Amino acid sequence: MSWVDDISYFFTPLKNALSGYSAEEGAKVGNTLRIHSTTSFPDLEGVKFAIVGVKESRRSHYEHQSHAPDAVRLKLYELFVPSESLVGADLGNIEPGETPEDTDAALKQVVANLTTRRIPVIVLGGTQELTFAIHQGYEALEVPVNHTIVDNRIDLGEFRDQLSIENYLSKIVLHDPSYLFNLTVLGYHTYYADPQVMELMEKMYFESIRIGQIKSDPTITEPLIRNSDTVSIDMMSVKNESAPGTFEPNGFDGESICRIARYSGMSDKVSTFGVFNYNVESDSYGQQANLIAQMIWYFLEGLLGRVKEFPLVKKQNFLEYKVQLPEYKEDLVFFKSKRTDRWWMKIPYAVNGSKFSDRHHLMPCGYDDYKRASQGEMPDLWWKTYRKLG
Repeated sequence: MSWVDDISYFFTPLKNALSGYSAEEGAKVGNTLRIHSTTSFPDLEGVKFAIVGVKESRRSHYEHQSHAPDAVRLKLYELFVPSESLVGADLGNIEPGETPEDTDAALKQVVANLTTRRIPVIVLGGTQELTFAIHQGYEALEVPVNHTIVDNRIDLGEFRDQLSIENYLSKIVLHDPSYLFNLTVLGYHTYYADPQVMELMEKMYFESIRIGQIKSDPTITEPLIRNSDTVSIDMMSVKNESAPGTFEPNGFDGESICRIARYSGMSDKVSTFGVFNYNVESDSYGQQANLIAQMIWYFLEGLLGRVKEFPLVKKQNFLEYKVQLPEYKEDLVFFKSKRTDRWWMKIPYAVNGSKFSDRHHLMPCGYDDYKRASQGEMPDLWWKTYRKLG
């Protein structure tokens, strides 16, 4: 099967889903989207993003999460679009299949299809183990993939257990054949972190950033997201004050989670952005749905700010810096964009070449990584990437 075959049969139209939405004049999201109706499926020609609802939550005890996509739409459609030039499509909902695995198979094919078309996908869950189906969509394309997970826990549960929101990362990490190159977890809480899981993350050279580190400097998340193909957000990572119904006293606030959404949109590489584990039943006044809608808005604003820049393509647009470390025979090479002030560092090829593309050897980083190297310290991100490439 070709990944550009018709995908319309995976979706149900949005007539019933939008029964509570009253269209108004003006450049609002609901008026500018190409929407899957009972009479037609959206034309994807020229589309800059696609919204996909997935009403699957049977693997969790939060059955009402299946209503989440439509609850978010009602809030999202009322927002004014960041720009009328940003043409998008809402493809409708993937309804629960006969089994959860059937739903996974549909999402996998949809992600592979839209990624092949170079259309960024916004996935409205549903529960977060759907991230495994998203991963399988990239595996179907046989390309190395980087995932960023925004969560207060690291869901590396028992691999042998049935797929769930507690172990879906184990399914991704240990899947054979493996196309996973990097895994980043943003916002975990130390008191929820199993020491054995943290040790495994370290051994596999993956990235895990505590919520406290991000609160101290939110910009540290930008290079990590810039290096990701997917961003999967668990709404349980947001504290209850900002997202009633999470019942978490600590976590991201509304502003910081919207910043992550914006970074995701700005990343040239992110092609799937998903929001999961929104429990509609506990969101009495719709505040959490409102926040998710605003997160998507910031992702869309980020899309408008995408600048396709890569240091190896137009070198004249970058400043090159070389740093010599005493214990390392070659210079560490950094690049800084003259246009955006963003940084990259070059990871050398192994002696016998590399099975990875040039993009994996130019690692997005921050000014602090260059500063650390200038002070004689090897950046942790450089070392981890070098080991994975080797």
